[in-house]
Amino acid sequence: MKIIHFGDLHVWRFTPVWSELYYPKRWLGPLNLLLHRSKHFPPAYRKAALDAIVKEKPDVAVFTGDFSSFSLTSEFQEANDLFAPLRELLGDRLFALPGNHDCYTPKAYRNQVMEKMLPWVHSEAVSRLDLNEKVSLVGVNHSVPFLISSNGRVSPESQTQLKATFEQLKAEGRTVLLAGHYPYVSPPEFPEGKDHKLLGDQEFAEVVKQGAPAVYMHGHQHIRWALRSALTPDTLCLNCGSVAMKHERADKQAGFLSWSQQDDGTVDNLTAHTFNGKNDWAKTPLSASLRELPGE
Repeated sequence: MKIIHFGDLHVWRFTPVWSELYYPKRWLGPLNLLLHRSKHFPPAYRKAALDAIVKEKPDVAVFTGDFSSFSLTSEFQEANDLFAPLRELLGDRLFALPGNHDCYTPKAYRNQVMEKMLPWVHSEAVSRLDLNEKVSLVGVNHSVPFLISSNGRVSPESQTQLKATFEQLKAEGRTVLLAGHYPYVSPPEFPEGKDHKLLGDQEFAEVVKQGAPAVYMHGHQHIRWALRSALTPDTLCLNCGSVAMKHERADKQAGFLSWSQQDDGTVDNLTAHTFNGKNDWAKTPLSASLRELPGE
């Protein structure tokens, strides 16, 4: 089964939301976009990325959040248009989750702007999709709005539901793949800042350890990696990086991951696809960069 994992598309628009200018992110975000971020997310990269993924003809595609930059209707509309060919190809085997930018403000979150524009996204706390008779994909949504920070939050409700889902899947004898937006562990050279991390990450890691999914797919940090941690020794943590960011470093440049998923949980042919900024995508095996991290 060929799986593609991608995320952090970050469609952006310079569109002021006058009714929310009292909210710090509604002017801090566009200011950052104007000064810095727009240079790193060229609009042309978006379609190039989705076209490349469709061309790969995966059996399953997993998007781990951040369709938008500011949770604007116009951003979600473009994302919906960009994803249309992939949705036509895969149907519900395109499994997508929201990121923190998809619930950018309390009002956008309360009004369910993303859910109305992208009703096919799994915004519930915990979701499940059976991929075949042996393998199931589970999504967990930790994305909530904060005043200024980009944190996620582990809720007691999501923990309870995730534990119950893991227990059910274990009773059924199924291999589990887990997906979320936020990492719970990262390489020491790329530590999560206090205003960017998942709040409750260690509690989440404990539930992951108990459930022992074969893979945990996430994004949020815009850099690709593959690692194992003593916190969750049975789980391969995969960060797909951003699918649409321009950067001089190959592991931060626009790209995505692909692999062949075996029913017993084995990941074969793990590959990083990296955009050259024009029309080609380099393919690099990632097994050599697999890292073993000690527990904390």
